[in-house]
Amino acid sequence: MAQGKRLGDLAERVGGRVVGDSDRRVHGVAPLESAGPEDLSLYTSPKYRAVAEASRAGAVLVGPGTVLPGRDLLEAEEPYVALAALLDLFHPAPPRRPGVHPDARIAESAHLGHEVEIGPYAVIGESVTVGDRATVGAGTVVGDDSRIGEETLLHPRVVLYPRTEVGARCIIHAGVVLGGDGFGFATTGGRHHKIPQVGRVVVEDDVEIGANSTVDRATMGETVIGAGSKIDDLVMVAHGVRVGPGCLMAAQSGIAGSTRLGAAVTFAGQSGAAGHLEIGERSVVAAKSAVFQDLPPRSFVSGIPAVDHRRWKKAQAVAARLPELRSELRKMEKRLAILEQRVEGEE
Repeated sequence: MAQGKRLGDLAERVGGRVVGDSDRRVHGVAPLESAGPEDLSLYTSPKYRAVAEASRAGAVLVGPGTVLPGRDLLEAEEPYVALAALLDLFHPAPPRRPGVHPDARIAESAHLGHEVEIGPYAVIGESVTVGDRATVGAGTVVGDDSRIGEETLLHPRVVLYPRTEVGARCIIHAGVVLGGDGFGFATTGGRHHKIPQVGRVVVEDDVEIGANSTVDRATMGETVIGAGSKIDDLVMVAHGVRVGPGCLMAAQSGIAGSTRLGAAVTFAGQSGAAGHLEIGERSVVAAKSAVFQDLPPRSFVSGIPAVDHRRWKKAQAVAARLPELRSELRKMEKRLAILEQRVEGEE
């Protein structure tokens, strides 16, 4: 059996320190509930204190100042960043297999870079450029005149409509569709007439897009996903939207047409924004919230319609007391009626 890795060596790798036995051997990373004596586990929230104390984990990855008596700890300034590095160490990505599968279909005018990997039944259209060390998964379709940057990974069954551009080091998960028609119609006489969508989608460098998400091409011009942005599964980005760099969009969130997101904006799960809005940089939209007006930079909003988060919390606190307040109001009305009767009698 493998000897595992010294806890001290792991701490050095992630820039942390060991509280306890640096020579403890770690063979893997596992959740607190299922970890065994040879595993490292993660503990960052007091909510899971009891679980951490009951865990069989041999060592625990924690933040600065965490105390777990009787445990060997790997203390890191940013535990989740450390966890990512350790998971990469214990679970390295499978090796790439450069080459073109015989069942792939590649247009003669396409240009493939060095050490690309093209999976079975992938279709590469006319005048497509695939960058060095990029991977195009099985069943993926890359439309004419599209570009894929170096070291980008397209998982199986991704669809890039013609003229779509994906930057370097991107990860596009299965079922993603980039460049589909925007939802544009002109209604007259009770009939909806399709407006041709002649723009394209541009995904900048270091973007990750989760499974079954869609980014529609612009009516004219470009729909843009900014560098370093991360998009979860089942997210909808409509035509003409411009997502700034470093944005986060959680599952089932959606942005309507022509809205612009500044840098480092966050949309939590099932949140959304109406069209033609400006969302200021570093704004946060809470889960299940809907934005219907422009937001200044660094806003934090909640609710439908979305308002300042502090205001929303106060409103929710009042709403929770509405039955009680209604009952008190009725009592006050009855007392007032009695007082009015007395005054009338005295008069």
